[in-house]
Amino acid sequence: MKYDFKFIKYQGCGNDFILKDELDGAVTSDEHRSALARFLWNRNFWVGADGILFIEPGEGVDGSMRLFEPAGNEADMCGNGLRCVAAFLMERLGKDEVDVLTKDGVKHITRTPEGYRADMGLIRTTRRDILRYVTDEGLPEDSMLDFEVELPSGTARGSIVNTGEPHIVVFSHNLAGEDMVRIGEGINSDRERFPLGMNINLAEVTGPHSISIRTYERGVYNESMACGTGATACAGVSMLLGKVEEGPLDVATRGGHLTIDVGPDLRAFMIGPAVRVFDGRLTAEV
Repeated sequence: MKYDFKFIKYQGCGNDFILKDELDGAVTSDEHRSALARFLWNRNFWVGADGILFIEPGEGVDGSMRLFEPAGNEADMCGNGLRCVAAFLMERLGKDEVDVLTKDGVKHITRTPEGYRADMGLIRTTRRDILRYVTDEGLPEDSMLDFEVELPSGTARGSIVNTGEPHIVVFSHNLAGEDMVRIGEGINSDRERFPLGMNINLAEVTGPHSISIRTYERGVYNESMACGTGATACAGVSMLLGKVEEGPLDVATRGGHLTIDVGPDLRAFMIGPAVRVFDGRLTAEV
């Protein structure tokens, strides 16, 4: 089928997306969404992006977002993509706050002087919260804040949490020198343990209220410039393990800074940018 459509390119801390507005109809089938994502991401031959965001109407919300990634899969959630969708909806609807339906539920986003503030929901830390993603045996109520993960350098201790996406968090003392692609590919090659793939984050504490992170994303299957759900996961794990002090945390990614505020109830809020880069039109056949 041949598609001829307008699109908008957005980025949040370098995590970039092709946004297709389908609020008024002309809905692309999921099969074709997957096919479009598999080749439009290519920066040498097409537009280039970490995924395509399709914006649909939703009952009781301002819009619904669905993200299809370069591997052709649909992501469960995306924090940077969420802010980009919210920025688009606010501009389109003339609002300063919106509700967006995601596969992880409805998220409320407000525009502030510091950026777009998104309610990311609860950081989930038990085995029952990651049952779809990890096949390790254990009780549903088991904490997943301390478990073994195999890295190229050997066995390490890590945490795994659900922030709308499943994330492994491992702390590093040499963040700049880590081979994220090798680490990510190694963990994602174990589909017996991680049947749906896994996001991997390395984090380094840089102060009582700051960390730096690098993220390898499933679906993209590469290191990304930034990851909102990954930043949320790293902030939550840092707080829960007592590596930082309570309060808003500055999270430095390769593409910029996010502020993550995790409350005592583990409800997280993320503040960060969402930039409309350019508008375009393309013709593609799938």
